[in-house]
Amino acid sequence: MKVYIVTDLEGVAGITQWDPRHQGDTPTTALVRQKFSRLLTEEVNAAARGLFAGGATEVVVNDGHGAGETIDVELLDPRIRLFHGVERPSYCTGLDETFDAIGSVGTHAKAGTKHGNLAHTMGPGVRGYWINGVSVGETGLQAFLAGEFGVPYIFCAGDEWAVREMQQLCPGCVGAAVKLGTSKLSALTAAPERARAIIEEAAREAMQAIGRVKPLEPGSPVVFREEHHEPIFDVESPREGCQILDSHTMQIEGETLRDVLNIKYGYDPEWTPVWKQPREEV
Repeated sequence: MKVYIVTDLEGVAGITQWDPRHQGDTPTTALVRQKFSRLLTEEVNAAARGLFAGGATEVVVNDGHGAGETIDVELLDPRIRLFHGVERPSYCTGLDETFDAIGSVGTHAKAGTKHGNLAHTMGPGVRGYWINGVSVGETGLQAFLAGEFGVPYIFCAGDEWAVREMQQLCPGCVGAAVKLGTSKLSALTAAPERARAIIEEAAREAMQAIGRVKPLEPGSPVVFREEHHEPIFDVESPREGCQILDSHTMQIEGETLRDVLNIKYGYDPEWTPVWKQPREEV
């Protein structure tokens, strides 16, 4: 049983402030980021312990925060394989039909969520994302992408508001709320040791949801809409494949969500994972 986990930072227990790497490279920010990295990595390890205890035979983790270098690889459970780094060739690299389930750790709520601690969607300027009219955050986008491969979203660890968001979107998925956001920059948080216990138990339980939780399939065609608070789009000069509805709103339509994401991020639609290519072509 293969499970794919996407990580983020803002939903981790004990973290209520933005990633300090944006504040410059100083000894203080380096120490804070090292702490944040450790807190995230230990929650990932807890999730892996639960997944393996529940029957998983393989766990692949996507270091999904920022530049993709947030997880401390030296602390990582040795059974985990990790996608990390920048310039990745696809969205959710490696996610495909061979996985039995997908989940998330360090999950924050989508932009506009009242009380959501560090709630946002990709960046502070984004008002929201919609897929075929359904409002989604980053994690909802990933759940829809997994659904195209027939892979169900079964597990959400993070802020209580993120858990509620994903349980509404994917009925039956198991939640591990490790903190309750009380404002953008505050939360009622479980102690890290307790948070890891909550995550491990929920991840173990989530393995039983495979086959019960239905994949979140977007259908075809897929219409993706992105709205910003500020006027950032040039109506006169739209990017190829994008429709500018107004200076705040961009829309992309494709046969699949993968097509949409390739356009949005400029990925090569012909890219094939190197591990699927014949050895002589690698």
